[in-house]
Amino acid sequence: MLKISVLITLWVFSTSVSYAQYYDDEELLEDPLVKPRIWSQLKQNPTDEYLWSRYFGKDLFDITPDEYQLYEILKNDLMNQDQGYQQELEQAKIERKIAQQAYTKNDYAAWSENISLNFGQIEVYFTEKFDAMGSEYVPYHELYPEEEYNLTKWVDEHEARLEELEEINMINNGDY
Repeated sequence: MLKISVLITLWVFSTSVSYAQYYDDEELLEDPLVKPRIWSQLKQNPTDEYLWSRYFGKDLFDITPDEYQLYEILKNDLMNQDQGYQQELEQAKIERKIAQQAYTKNDYAAWSENISLNFGQIEVYFTEKFDAMGSEYVPYHELYPEEEYNLTKWVDEHEARLEELEEINMINNGDY
């Protein structure tokens, strides 16, 4: 009976170590020691050595060379995964900003040709541009719920105000 339990223990340990030996660089190992609670904490903080010692069930100074190899692989993967995620977020922000700029620069002139038809899009444009300039755009219908003010005049005035804000921002940024 003792022999069987020793064999099972060795088998379990050897399968966990075999992950390190047959590791594919393209895939991230997902909790090879099957300790989901600690693993989720490690994903949040992959440099916490106390969590790693809890994950392996012993002090990091006491782990075997195979366990150390697994530790290094897992730690690097979790750290790279976090950096990759941050890079993806930054890239998405840049792409979104470029898309917004391209959209507004290319389409605003076309929208202005038929203000009454495209006024909703023009207001979105104004909201985004005023916000980007650190100012607030108050929608037309909040100030004129009865629509008693001319839409074309409204758009012209706010377009002029945007140009003023852009000039002020250029001066403040030293780009003038």
